[in-house]
Amino acid sequence: MLFFRRQDVKGKEKLLNRVKILLKLALLLISASLSFMLFLIVVALFNLPYIRRAVFGKLPFEIEKKPWSRVKTFQYMKNLWIDVFYPRTEPRGIVLFAHGGGWISGYRRQPNNLSWYRFLVSKGFIVAAIDYSRGYRAKIDQLIEELSRAIVFLDKNRSKLNLADLPISLMGLSAGGHLALLTAARMYRSVKNVVAYYAPCDLKDILESSSLFARIALIATLKRFPLRSSDVLQKYSPINVVHELMPPVLLVHGKKDSVVPYQSSVKMYRKLKRLGCRVVLLTHHKADHGFEFVLRDDETRRILEKTVEFLSEGGQVERIL
Repeated sequence: MLFFRRQDVKGKEKLLNRVKILLKLALLLISASLSFMLFLIVVALFNLPYIRRAVFGKLPFEIEKKPWSRVKTFQYMKNLWIDVFYPRTEPRGIVLFAHGGGWISGYRRQPNNLSWYRFLVSKGFIVAAIDYSRGYRAKIDQLIEELSRAIVFLDKNRSKLNLADLPISLMGLSAGGHLALLTAARMYRSVKNVVAYYAPCDLKDILESSSLFARIALIATLKRFPLRSSDVLQKYSPINVVHELMPPVLLVHGKKDSVVPYQSSVKMYRKLKRLGCRVVLLTHHKADHGFEFVLRDDETRRILEKTVEFLSEGGQVERIL
């Protein structure tokens, strides 16, 4: 009997030790998560001017609040949604829109994004706006896969969504432009053209950025320190995956960009030119990141109108440098 009691005591001690270890691990995970969230909050506070204009800015056109005839929402993947905005006129095409936010923030109905939808819909386009997973939770491959699946969803449900045989254009801002370029390289047969506003075409350029938010967002998304993972930077840089079968590409960038260096788009432009692809680079010489939501000058309006022209014609617009 004494032997069995000792065994019971030892068993309870082992169980208690395991529980203690599990509790310590849980506390460490909670502490790490809270520390990371606090760090992101601090980073956000230091980037308030950029965040404010990125979230609450709007394009320099007076457009009615709801220029669309209707909006329908669909689930294109588990827990991921797509809003489809229909124009009142005969549609000219479909623009699949990927929002910005450094891969770790932003959402499809953010005020600045809605400003883009109003503009595009008022020009006669059907806009399909998606949410995608956050980079600090999901691997970057998943984000690319989600945008690819959104294209497949639109293509397979044309009748249900009243899309007829309209071509699909890909468009993204910043991190969304990065994902759009990577996805276009993969899904080139399904995409008419792609528009990337101030996108990090070479992720190594983020390391030269003066934006702490951009560098932290890159680390959170890649799940490793870039300086020690040059192979990962190369793998997920659009400039290294584009090919001669790419659809026409429009790159838009401000020369004064403090988040994603302007040279990132210049290098991509030259690479696509060498490949023999149709590519256009529109440059605003005085603009920072997210400039279209802040500047109301003629040059910004011209670039926006040229973007519409590109989406319509597939690349037949003049180059502005």
